[in-house]
This record gives sequence, structure tokens and C-alpha cells, in this order.
Amino acid sequence: MFLPMGQDKPYKGLKVVDASQGFAAPYCAGLLALYGADVIKIEPPEGDWARNIGQNIAGQTALHIVGNRGKRSISLNLKEPRARDIVHSLAKDCDVFLESFRPGVAARLDISYEQIRALSPDVLYVSVSGFGQDGPYANRPATDSILQAFTGLMTLNQRPDGTPQRVGMLAVDTAAALHAFQALQAALYARRAGDGGRWLQFDLMRTTASFLAQKVAEAQMEAGQDRVLHPPAGAYQTSDGWVVFSIVKEEHFARLCRAADKTELLDDPRYVDAEHRKQNAEELRAMFVDLMKTRTTDEWVERLHANEVLSNPINTVSDWLSDTHVRASESVGLIAQPDSGPVEVPIIPGTVFDPELLAPAIGQHGREILKGLGLSDAELGELADSGAVHMPKS
Repeated sequence: MFLPMGQDKPYKGLKVVDASQGFAAPYCAGLLALYGADVIKIEPPEGDWARNIGQNIAGQTALHIVGNRGKRSISLNLKEPRARDIVHSLAKDCDVFLESFRPGVAARLDISYEQIRALSPDVLYVSVSGFGQDGPYANRPATDSILQAFTGLMTLNQRPDGTPQRVGMLAVDTAAALHAFQALQAALYARRAGDGGRWLQFDLMRTTASFLAQKVAEAQMEAGQDRVLHPPAGAYQTSDGWVVFSIVKEEHFARLCRAADKTELLDDPRYVDAEHRKQNAEELRAMFVDLMKTRTTDEWVERLHANEVLSNPINTVSDWLSDTHVRASESVGLIAQPDSGPVEVPIIPGTVFDPELLAPAIGQHGREILKGLGLSDAELGELADSGAVHMPKS
């Protein structure tokens, strides 16, 4: 993708201090880094806990790489007053500060909104928590799975037997990151117009509910209605895999019947229109369960596409990654991650892919960051000896 020079890094010169861990807030800060911001990531001596979610290869996991590309890392023990002094020095005149502690913890660590605002009056201070900064559940621990259950997301993803199950990715954290990023961009624009800084509060509960806004409205407007809108649409097992097809308009059912050599269904009074098909959905679906097993996925896809049925094989993520369209549209890029090894990631639409934007090792840039604050080698050694700063051996 071609963008005029400068437009691919519109946040160049933006100073960001990221004291968050996990995925939601770090990914928000990571998006700022992708757009050119100078993001300093503060993590404890053992590293951001996202480094241990999934397979850890030389200190990196897929989750950590995706959320932290392009950042500079300094490792501080925030229980030490001298470490907190370093955070204050980094926060002086910063544009954005992010944290993801439970409510009250940032204040105990001397990095609350009020404390950071005293150092940078126009700071945009971003807090990401589980259930918000106040309310009856504010201090409850929260994970992606807990919030998928709390918000009703799991009930929207049921097995055929009705068992709710979590969506198999960090849907909650990702939704929170994207909501925080879009609100932060608006706040940056408003600050440019003279609105000044502010405290931007996000929580996994409300951002997930916002992500599910359509379903929240449906729960009120369509309460008790059958959500099977267009049977026999859905996922079906073939003789060697899985395929999904959709029915949106009446004509789509006719196309499906032609593709399946079942045109006699078009004259069957039980299936004459969508309402009748809903009334007889169970037997109609059972018919297609047996029918779809009679051919391979490729054979069905060829037939369905030939009849313009909305359909697709049900891919694995690896299937998507190797798909000819994905490759031809240049939808992925290879990161030259030196510690864990090269890895391909999706290219975010609207960005120019930079393979040199890497996820840092724990404290990788601590020395250069502290040198930038004017500290001498002797002072760096003293800080390391005191335990306030963790310096990597190499």
C-alpha cells in the first residue's frame, strides 16, 4: 500500500509511556507505535505476563509480539522508590500514559492520573481495567474468559447441544484495545484543538458490551424470538471437512436447492418460504446434515459457488494463512523477530508494513532510555545493584 511520505507515521514525535501488561492496553499502545509514536514500555523484572501466555520462545510469545511491536522496553521494579522516580522522569511532558492495574494500584505506585498530570498537564491518561474504576465489581479479577461469560458472549457461541463456549481467541481484550485506540485518537485530535488532557477510562466489561451492541439491542427488541432466521443455513460436515453456507434472501434457498440437486424442495409446502422453513427447521437441517456428507468439501464448494450460494470451506487459521487470495492481496508480512524467530502477522489495513518493528526483549532498551535521561554509567550500575532497574546481560 502506498501512502505519501509522512502519512504512514502520523504519530512520529508522540511520546508514550506504556506501564500496562497483558494484551488490551499494550495492544492499544502497540498501535500507536505502528503509526510512529515513541512508545516506552515499562515492565517488571520478570517481564509482562503476556510473555508467558502461550508457548514462550526465548522470552517471546505470539501474544506479546502482536501487542508490543515497535516499543522500547525498560524493566523496573515499581516497588522501589527510585524506580518510580524513573517513571516520573519518563512521564514528564509525555503525551500518552497507559496503565492496566486494578483500581487503586496505580495510586499506590505513585503513577495515578493526578500524579502523572502534575508532570504533564496535557497528558492523555489511559486506564484499562476489568470492570471499571468504580462500582460493586471494580475490584473483581477479570480475564477474557470471565468477561465472555459475564457479557453473554459465550451464550452466542454454543455447541450443537447448547453448551456455551468461549470464542477461541482474546475477543474481549482485542475489543477493548480497539475501543481504547479509537477514543484515544479522537482525544488526540481534540487536544490539538486546545481541549487539553484527560483521563480516559476503559474496562473489558463495557467495551465487550459495546462490541455486542447489536445483540444487546436484540435481547430487548426480539426477546423470545427464534434466532434461527434462515434454515438450513449453517455449518455442515462434508466427507472430508466442513463447509458453511448462508441464506439471506429467498432466492438463496432456491440456489442452494439447485446446487444440492434438491429442486423438489422448492415445491414442497413445508419449505415454500422462510416462515415455513423455520417451522420445519429441524427436519430440513437433518436432511442437509446427511446430504452434505455425501461429497467432499471441494466438490461442495464448486457446486455452491457455481450456483452463487454464499458459502465457504471452514478454514483453520493456517488454511487462511496459505490461501492464494491472502497471498495475492499481500495481507500478511514477515517480522524478522531475532529471539523467537521470524513470524508472519496480518498487516493492519491502512498501515505500511515495517518488518523491522520488533517486539523488545525484557528491558532491552533500558540502558539507552536511562542514558537519554542523562544518567551516567555509574548511576546505571547503582540502580541495577539496588534492584530498581533490571538490566539484561546482553
